[in-house]
Amino acid sequence: MKQLKHLIAAGAVLAACVTTSPAATEIFTTSTPISSALTDWSSSLSFQQFDASLGALTSVELNLSSTLTTTLTINNTAGSASAGTANTWVEITVQDFGNNLTAPFNVYSTGFSYSLGSGNGTSSGLLTGFDGSDLTYTLGSILAEFTGGGSISLNAGTFTQTQLSNTGGNTTSSQVTDASLTGSVTYTYTPVPEPSTFGLLALGLGALPILRRRQRQ
Repeated sequence: MKQLKHLIAAGAVLAACVTTSPAATEIFTTSTPISSALTDWSSSLSFQQFDASLGALTSVELNLSSTLTTTLTINNTAGSASAGTANTWVEITVQDFGNNLTAPFNVYSTGFSYSLGSGNGTSSGLLTGFDGSDLTYTLGSILAEFTGGGSISLNAGTFTQTQLSNTGGNTTSSQVTDASLTGSVTYTYTPVPEPSTFGLLALGLGALPILRRRQRQ
């Protein structure tokens, strides 16, 4: 009976040693946020890479956010009245140099309503918008690009348009828009086992021959 208790205890030690380590995370904010600037712009975001000595990277979550400000100008070029609504939207695209990573999302401004007589025009004043995108990647080629001892640079760009819904006379529209972009990456990984874990494993394995000898006696 005593030998059985020793065997159960050794098994418990081994079970504790081989238990899978819980996932851990590290979060890094871009070191190069793109300040609000006149669209359409092209720039880049830089993020610190994952340190492989910490463990095995299992996923990368890319969290992006953008704000926009815009002013719309609407002109009625027809001989009759016109009315409608308008707003601006900016498409944000982020990708790496190998084009393995693409994260487009749209940011829309608040809407603007107008009613214009023949030949008249109006301005919306300052309109604003905010949106973001959260994407998770597990593809090996992308995990490899985010792993290293330096940083990874992601190309970023904007494409801006005006949405116009009009009734009555023909109208024209123009916009002046600024947009910003920032973000962070969240690295999820399986940590490297602590040295004490290996010591416990060796202790558990070493106990088994002793138990076998006692059983033979």
